Amino acid sequence: MASPSSDIEEAMSAFVAMLADDSSASSPDASILESKLGGPHGVVTALVRKLWLPRSDPNNSLLVLVHLVEAYPKKYMHIAASVIRRDIEQKFDTTKMDTGNDDPAHEVSDVLLLALAKLLVAPNSDTQTGIATDAHSALLSLCKWDNHEYHKSNTCQLLFQQLATLWKFLQQQQKDKVRESSTAQIRIAALMIDVCLLGGREVTLALSDDAGGIMNKLLNLALAFPNKDILLQMTSLDALEGLAVNNKDFPMTSERAEFLLGNDDLHRGLLHLVGISIEDVEFDSINGWTALRLLTEICRVGVSSSNSVVESTKNKFHSLLGSFQRVLHTLEPQGEIERLSYIYAVSSLVASCATSTEDMSNSILQDTTLLNGWLSLLSRSSQPKLKSAVLSSLSQVIEPGIWQETADTSTTRPSDYISVSLYHAFGEANNQKDPTECLLASAKSPFVEERLGAYNVLRALASRGCCVRMLLLYKGDDGNSTFVEWLLNQDNESTNEGRQAKYNIVQSLLSDDNNIEGLISTKAFREMQLWRKRGSSHRTTIPWDLATE
Repeated sequence: MASPSSDIEEAMSAFVAMLADDSSASSPDASILESKLGGPHGVVTALVRKLWLPRSDPNNSLLVLVHLVEAYPKKYMHIAASVIRRDIEQKFDTTKMDTGNDDPAHEVSDVLLLALAKLLVAPNSDTQTGIATDAHSALLSLCKWDNHEYHKSNTCQLLFQQLATLWKFLQQQQKDKVRESSTAQIRIAALMIDVCLLGGREVTLALSDDAGGIMNKLLNLALAFPNKDILLQMTSLDALEGLAVNNKDFPMTSERAEFLLGNDDLHRGLLHLVGISIEDVEFDSINGWTALRLLTEICRVGVSSSNSVVESTKNKFHSLLGSFQRVLHTLEPQGEIERLSYIYAVSSLVASCATSTEDMSNSILQDTTLLNGWLSLLSRSSQPKLKSAVLSSLSQVIEPGIWQETADTSTTRPSDYISVSLYHAFGEANNQKDPTECLLASAKSPFVEERLGAYNVLRALASRGCCVRMLLLYKGDDGNSTFVEWLLNQDNESTNEGRQAKYNIVQSLLSDDNNIEGLISTKAFREMQLWRKRGSSHRTTIPWDLATE
């Protein structure tokens, strides 16, 4: 009597034979397999087990699975995408792999990559987005494995080639399929960006002709002029912005930095959208602000990575900064969103110029129009969120290190002279008041957003030895209202976030680089030490009249 497994193998062999029979006018009936394997889900599960060992799979499970998905999409497409994703995430989990193994346990064929890529772009209904999501995650997991295995399998390169081919096909679709084609192209772009965040090798492949020039296809969508699909252009610009990510999960690579800081096509296209070009163009009313955000992110990359790129790239970036400065002089932001974008744009430009050449540093410090437009709180008197954005952005320029998740030696700090100059520029932009007076006014605001913004600046200043003395020796107009008094008075902050922020200021003041013991009273110094030891929840007991004794 035949075993169940042999019955299944016989059914599978018969199905494959029918697929290979060119004389058959109709598609093989899947009901035979479904009856043996408990329905579509059982069929897919049985086939997926053999996808990764093609040389020991005489029945060609991949061929069968591809046929079922294409012949019966409503029945098999979502099941196949879900089951394959789970199987890949289990088998290709890089946290459980040994990089020293030269003989990989699984094989990833280009046919399989193409099948998954088709699942990524095929769904054309809002109810089928889960299929594309599963395909995206499955392909990204395979690329993570490829990265983990030092690209021995060429999986990433093969995937980019398949995606580039599909992209070219999508761009040739008729007008009645434009919506579906646009959605599919953005799915490809999103996957390509996520893969590029895995490492420098992936970025190099995306830019190479050997991988179909897939990055150039995205640049063309985002920057072509005139652009027939402005919504697709906007989404493409947002996708490119993802390349500027720099955190502990996706640290900036030199390859990504080289592309963002030195790609002529990228810079030329973005400047065209914001109204700076050799042609007579105006600021794009729809996608100009989207392009401005990307330029802002490129400036931030320059702060953290300009020292890691070649000299020619650095020169191109400096040229971009000069053009960006001219752009910002032409803008008249309207509404809160545009004003926020303007604040971040100017602060990022200032940060980049302040850490580049001496000429650019002097140029930006002398640009009082931009500095006043950025640092003034007077025009935002009833907008605490905008005030907080101004203050937080200033803190990022003065001391970029406090905003980083991990220690990054590549990030360049502005010089002491520039930090002090920006601090005084803040006071001049606000009725030429003492800058510390302005900060303490915001630190006493009834709006928590504004207070937190002020705390960020005070922490940045406390991290710069050149500014610490100005803070600790500050006395108000009455000669008695001091910075130390405000800092040690914990009754003036009721929120947990605010208490933590004030505690961070104390930690910065007491760092080894600052020698503040002789600048404040012994009791105040000991109170700060006790606060640092006990944590942010510590409550002070020092009499305020002794704080500056």
